[in-house]
Amino acid sequence: MHAQIGIVGGGTMGKGIVRHFLTKGFPVTIIEANAELAQRVRQDLQRAFDSAVKAGKLTVELSSEWMSRLVTGTDITGLGNCDLVIETVPENLELKKTVLASIEMSASSNAIISSNTSALPITALAAALSSPSRFVGTHFFNPPHVMPLVEVVRGADTVTETVQLTVHLLSGAGKRPIVVKDCPGFLVNRMLGAYINEALHLLEREAGITELEAVVEAMGFPMGPVKLGDMVGWDVIHASNRTLATSYGERFAIPPLLVRLDSERRFGVKTAKGLFDHATVPPKPTDDLVPTARNFGSHANDLMKNRITYAIIAEALRCLDEGVASKEDIDLAMILGAGLPRGPLAWADEIGCEEVLSDLESLSESYGSRFWPAPVLRICVLAGRAISGRR
Repeated sequence: MHAQIGIVGGGTMGKGIVRHFLTKGFPVTIIEANAELAQRVRQDLQRAFDSAVKAGKLTVELSSEWMSRLVTGTDITGLGNCDLVIETVPENLELKKTVLASIEMSASSNAIISSNTSALPITALAAALSSPSRFVGTHFFNPPHVMPLVEVVRGADTVTETVQLTVHLLSGAGKRPIVVKDCPGFLVNRMLGAYINEALHLLEREAGITELEAVVEAMGFPMGPVKLGDMVGWDVIHASNRTLATSYGERFAIPPLLVRLDSERRFGVKTAKGLFDHATVPPKPTDDLVPTARNFGSHANDLMKNRITYAIIAEALRCLDEGVASKEDIDLAMILGAGLPRGPLAWADEIGCEEVLSDLESLSESYGSRFWPAPVLRICVLAGRAISGRR
């Protein structure tokens, strides 16, 4: 028999998480702020399943079975029978703490309580609870019903049993959970934050939109950083990277272009305009904030490739150095969570530690602390070994 899942908050991520658990056979209760929003969640999910039926990807019978397992409501006391309750409200520390305190009052004393935050420290959120030992971060990736990765974040007070039960439950629901240390941005968003920031720095001076997209896609990424930013939403990226800048300082300094996109509400797909104009089919690059192309020659392509490559590798090495996750999980996370063709640490080994160290030192001289190599890299070079441990 499947565990009972509770979700509080029916936004994009909340609905996606509900959808995933329903399709894996779990009964789900979702709580929204009012009856209209709760009804909208049910309608949106029914519409998604109806579309799948129409496309021949789902039977009417299975769709009906999935929807029969869904309970929608507004009374948080309806979570009393849930084994796992996931909070999915907007990324606001005080709001989340208020909601989590309400969940704790209503949930069973044996239930695991979690937050689907993408950047807020789990230990800080746990301060709202009287029993923080059963609280854990569960960072799903968008869209949750498609992306397999979930970062399971252990706070300072989270006990091992809570982590193990959460990993077991998520694995049984077809997810690939990775246990990570509690820190701002966790694992994937730290590396993606460094990557997106570097892309924006390039767009401010050295790269055009179409050039940068072409270079990154040629590196084997599923899409370029501009398309990714427009899809995720520049407002979401700005909020996440602001958290990173507050915690990690200068190396996550917010690019002026990101500030402008956020202040002008050019969020991307959701507002029909970001760095692409989504009112056109297909979307076309805009040219008022950044030129569509800059003619700096082949040297510019090499510069773009190197800075994108090393922005990701440098932050991956810092995550390894700080013990945020294992070598294997850092690489797997970026493959599953960001679609990279290879993990950044395997990528560093492929280049060679001595060359990576030399390149990062050179880039840090030109562009500052965001490229400064983590101590673990120098240790590997001195020891004559690869990041993976091979000699």
